[in-house]
Formats: sequence, structure tokens, C-alpha cells
Amino acid sequence: MRILMVTGYYLPYVSGMTIYVRRLAEGLVQRGHQVTVLCARHDPSLPATAVEAGVRVERSRVLFAAGKGLVAPLMWRDEMRLLAGHDVFHRHVPGMGDAWLTSLIAKVMGRPVIFTHHCDLFLPFGLANEAIGAALATDLRYAGGLADLIVSYSEDYAAYSRFLSHFQAKVRTVFPPITFGAPDDARASAWRKDLGLEGVPVVGFAGRFAADKGGDVLLRAIPRLRELVPGARVAFAGEFARVPGERFYQDSQALLEPVRDSVTFLGNVAPERMPDFYRMCDVVTVPSTNSTESWGMWQNEAMLCGTPVVTTDLPGVRVSIRTTGMGELVRPHDWRGLADALARVLGNRQRYATPRIDPRVAFDPARTIDAYEGWYRALIAREVPQPVVGPGSHS
Repeated sequence: MRILMVTGYYLPYVSGMTIYVRRLAEGLVQRGHQVTVLCARHDPSLPATAVEAGVRVERSRVLFAAGKGLVAPLMWRDEMRLLAGHDVFHRHVPGMGDAWLTSLIAKVMGRPVIFTHHCDLFLPFGLANEAIGAALATDLRYAGGLADLIVSYSEDYAAYSRFLSHFQAKVRTVFPPITFGAPDDARASAWRKDLGLEGVPVVGFAGRFAADKGGDVLLRAIPRLRELVPGARVAFAGEFARVPGERFYQDSQALLEPVRDSVTFLGNVAPERMPDFYRMCDVVTVPSTNSTESWGMWQNEAMLCGTPVVTTDLPGVRVSIRTTGMGELVRPHDWRGLADALARVLGNRQRYATPRIDPRVAFDPARTIDAYEGWYRALIAREVPQPVVGPGSHS
């Protein structure tokens, strides 16, 4: 099969969506399918066309950027050129406000349209953001009407999503593709020693230091955590000072200053080093705060490395803990509850590191690729895509 995927950002920009798209695209290529990813050329230094791990990547010229928003006015032209040689149009949403146009082009060209819905839109309060959010939601709502199939990460998230509630008959669910290398104990121990974290409890945070990821909640929790677990340290892996469209790190200095001696910022960590990061941590957390987090693949990566997690009790995000039992859930924004949960896990780590279900089975990426292959084939044959049966489908 020949699949054209369209997304606003793609690697080397790191986010849950770009990682998902890469893993799915590369997994399909490994099974003999032809996959092209069309995205915006968010960094002018990136090549306009490239083949990356067997995936053809086409980057459309960006006219200008406004925060995280990108304006690439000729993506519709690039889509028409590419779609002529592909069987399926696969759109990853939310995106750049052009979901309806790109979906309409695919329908006019006779191609089936599949959406993967990664999360609902959630913009900070403000008149401008309210207007932008309304425009993006309207575009996505009309685009959803054109889609033949909409994929969500879990039934739990689909039950609460504002967007998905309008299209329940079209929605199918499957866990995201979790492909991850094995940690090396010697490398993890050496890294921990190099960072001055040997012999102390280490809490890991894996993700952008941004408002929706709850970095401020973790900073507020540190003083109480250190009362409960003396000497505890926090290691942040991910972009922190230069997150596109964010000033969250700069705005968090008042929270950071009193706990600076307890915090280590690593910046972006190379993918091949992330297994060692998770292994050197005693517990991992990303205390996300709103519906822009629909799963949190970092949880599964940590679990695959034998590290328990503490995460927010949000739709979709809580599914990994409920499935494996490898951690604790806390309410959004509850820094006291976060500190207490981290202390409980650190105090009884072996219990939480022993899963009810092996995460390698629960989050088997082959099941995700199988699901998409089946859905593509059904759509090409003009048949109704069937639900997934097994761990990848339930909430």
C-alpha cells in the first residue's frame, strides 16, 4: 500500500505526535509499504526532500511562524502532487488549521481519508487565543465530517474528547506504537554518577518544560518531596529554555530558584540514550495538566525500562497505570498529591516495578501496525473498518 501522511511538524522537532508519526511510518515501511510524510519545513536548514529510515519526507516551505503555528500556503499543492501516487490520505490532527482543505482535496481525488486524533486543542486564556481556538476547532469539525475513519489512542480519551464526541460512529481506538531500546545498567549508573546523582533518589521528568506538561506542578512539589524523601533530586530530560512558542521556563524562575539545588536540566536527550535515562531514575513523572495530553508515551517507555511512574489522572493518560499497575495517579495541578505519590513509590519501589501485565505485551507496537494495515485495506476496498480486539483497544 502507498500511504501519504500529513502533519504540521515532523522530526527533528520532538513531540508526542512527531514520535508517533515516525514510529508508525517506519513500522509500515518495514512491512513493505510505501510511506510519504508531508509536513511543514519548520527549520529552513532542513532538506525539502529526504528519505529517512525508508520514509520519504517532503517538507513544504513555511511563509512565517506565529508561536507554534506555521503558515505553509503551498502544502495543498504539494499534497495534490503526492496524493496522485498514493492510495490513502492519512491526516494527523490537530494541525495548522488546514485539515478541512487537505481532507477535501483527498476526497475530490477519490482517496479514503483517515485521521489520527492525537489530542484536543487547548490554548491559554486570552481573546486572541479564544478566536484562534474557535477557528481551529471549526476547521477540524468540518474536516472530521469528511473523514472516513478517526483513530484515537484509547476508548477512555475518546469518551471525554470534545472533538471525538461528534464522530463516535467513525472512531476506532488502538494504543500508540511504543518502540524502545533496552537500557544498559552500566551506562545508566555511569551517567548517574557523572551528574552527581549517585546514592540519592532520582525523579525523572521526560518532556518539554511547558505549561501543559506540568513542570510548574513538579517544581511546587519538590520542597514537600524533600521533606518526605530527604535528598531527592529531579532530572528534567527535554527542551526547557527554548520551547517554540513558549516562555514557560522564563516565567517559572520564581518557582525554580528556591529548589535549583535539587534540579538538573539535561535538555534534549538523544533517543538512543533515553532508555538509560529511564533506568537511572527511580521513578518518572510528567504531571500533565489538561487534555492536550491524551496518553503520555514516556510512561510506557519508562515501564519498558523497569521504572515505575506517577502520572495525572486524566482521560487517556491514566490508561497505562490502570493497565499495568506500575505507578500512582494524582489529580491535575495537585502538587501536594504529586509529592506524596512520588514518596510512596520511592518508599516501595519494588512493588510498583512489578507489573500486573508485562508492558511488552500490553504495548506491543505490532498490534498498532496490524490495526492500521487492516484499516487501510478496508478503506481502500470501501469496507467498514473493524474495531481492534485485545489490549490495544480498551480503556
